[in-house]
Amino acid sequence: MAKIDSSRFLWCAGIEDTFIADPFPATGKILDEYELTDHYRFWKADMDRVASLGIDALRWGIPWYRVNPEKNKWDWSWTDEVIPYMVEEKKIRPILDLMHYGVPRWLERAFIDPSYPDHVEEYTARVIERYGKWITMATPFNEPHTACEFAGRRGEWPPYGKDYGGYVAVLRGVIYGVLRQVKLLKKAGITCVEVECSGGAWAAEDRYDAEAALERTLQSMYFDFLTGNITALEPLRLFLLNNGMKDADLDYFAQNGQTIDIMGINYYPQFSFQEIYTGADGKTARRNHQEWTEDLRRLILGRYEKYHCPMIITETSIRDDQEMKLRWLQDSTALALELHAAGLPLMGYTWFPVIDMYDWEYRVNAGPKENFKARFGFWDAERRENPCVEAYRNIIAGHKGGHHGG
Repeated sequence: MAKIDSSRFLWCAGIEDTFIADPFPATGKILDEYELTDHYRFWKADMDRVASLGIDALRWGIPWYRVNPEKNKWDWSWTDEVIPYMVEEKKIRPILDLMHYGVPRWLERAFIDPSYPDHVEEYTARVIERYGKWITMATPFNEPHTACEFAGRRGEWPPYGKDYGGYVAVLRGVIYGVLRQVKLLKKAGITCVEVECSGGAWAAEDRYDAEAALERTLQSMYFDFLTGNITALEPLRLFLLNNGMKDADLDYFAQNGQTIDIMGINYYPQFSFQEIYTGADGKTARRNHQEWTEDLRRLILGRYEKYHCPMIITETSIRDDQEMKLRWLQDSTALALELHAAGLPLMGYTWFPVIDMYDWEYRVNAGPKENFKARFGFWDAERRENPCVEAYRNIIAGHKGGHHGG
């Protein structure tokens, strides 16, 4: 792996790249954000747009289910066009998402299939073989907690688990796969950006303390599995074993832990943290817990205190509210630069996504995609820009000390 220069600050953007290829039983819909947002058609103009911001890097993913449509069959025709254009023509450094949720349909049991680690290892090896000369940074698996929730506990993504047993089963498969991916990436000299959710719940009343603590722990324990720090997971051992993990699994993870090259922090002030309380009807209720940039500051400092590794804000944004979006862009970038200037190895900032996406609820509910617009971006689905485009350009140019034209 090339030496990481944590003194440099990377300005980044991201394009939403969730790919759930299995049609949801009740609706027959899949969830391919590149298809929904027309990125497959408009990829070149989209690359031109993001390059106009003056960014250093782009979080962007390969749709595994499309490049590997059948077992032992590969089709790189689309990515063969996009990746060289991104790197050579637009001078954008990809932070390549190898897994931003979703597996090929032929992998019938998805993450809990015994062959999943073999297949994700092969896929990673083939990506490195084909694109390694253009890739210096990659994310083996974006947000394992989210995959465990939707695929293992909520029953919305394959393999449609609906309890904590399902959650742990997905987690187990993901970790076995990630450990193989990381070894391949590091051997190829590619820096691993390990991205996980950053959030959880807080208890407004003592009765919810245990529930809230579990939720916060679930959203960060991936890093302990990754690094083989099973001691840190000891308070969860009984929970894990009761839900299907084996002592042999924990022993394997302890013996095969990997160092974190860069930790990616995904934080959304509108919904990353929830507060649990008792509603007026006497039932358990939730509301958004938001302390604006102070939550993000606390989160970054807490992660560094525990893991002592370089970090990047890999996702943050505001949905729908344009005035709030512009304010969050100004305030969160100012916080990131403040922490970086103070000597914290916070290496970058990413607005994600910069092009509006469609809510994941689209796949599991009836209705056209227009009913599910999620306005997180600087450009809408029709590629009309909002004031954040110029604001981000100015922030980046101001930090770099020069003017960057549009």
